Amino acid sequence: MIETALNDLKSGKPVLIFDNPEREGETDIVFASQFVDHEKVQFMRSFGGGLICTTLPERYASKIGLPFIEDVYRNYLKLNPRAFDNSDLRYDKNSSFSVTINDRRTFTGIPDNDRALTITSFANFLNNLNQYNGSAGDVFSEIFRVPGHVILIIARNGYFSRRRGHTELSTYLMEKANLVPSATIVEMLDTDGYSLSRKKAEIFAKEHNLTFIEGDTIIAQWKDDQSNGNGGF
Repeated sequence: MIETALNDLKSGKPVLIFDNPEREGETDIVFASQFVDHEKVQFMRSFGGGLICTTLPERYASKIGLPFIEDVYRNYLKLNPRAFDNSDLRYDKNSSFSVTINDRRTFTGIPDNDRALTITSFANFLNNLNQYNGSAGDVFSEIFRVPGHVILIIARNGYFSRRRGHTELSTYLMEKANLVPSATIVEMLDTDGYSLSRKKAEIFAKEHNLTFIEGDTIIAQWKDDQSNGNGGF
């Protein structure tokens, strides 16, 4: 199943990842960010319905200077500390949200073409990150403006030793596939106002000839993996 998912991602196809019934219990549509185009954004809008987000590893975020947004809020918003208390977050201990961006060549940033441009531009930027020799933040600032309409989310260092969300699940698959370590993902929602059930997501996968994979399957692979983030970077 892992190899099928990796091959699909490398060919530009999406895979569906179900995290865990004891966590969010949600299925996300996942694309490799480097292959995103306006048709793929439209697919995510039409068949996902949740937030379209783009991932990156925490070690990359650190090189660029991109923070977890909860840290920014905690440091700069003059609100009651209760606003930043995540103890009642039922599916995890921390959020993965970072800043939002637009490529400077976009207009409003929200149409499918604009978002696709920002996403693929960001993937290309990550792919060249090691060439920037300490100036990654400056290069980032020349290419992107903040805020924007593409939501960045950061996969925690150590992957599943620290967090087991779709952010980590999808980013790990990109690294395992030797792709740019950035996924673009969206939650699948139903017409009743709730997340799409696992059963319906599996039916959707069969109808569209897509790979459906469980988070536990990915984590089991990671536990035996000595080269892709096992326990840290």
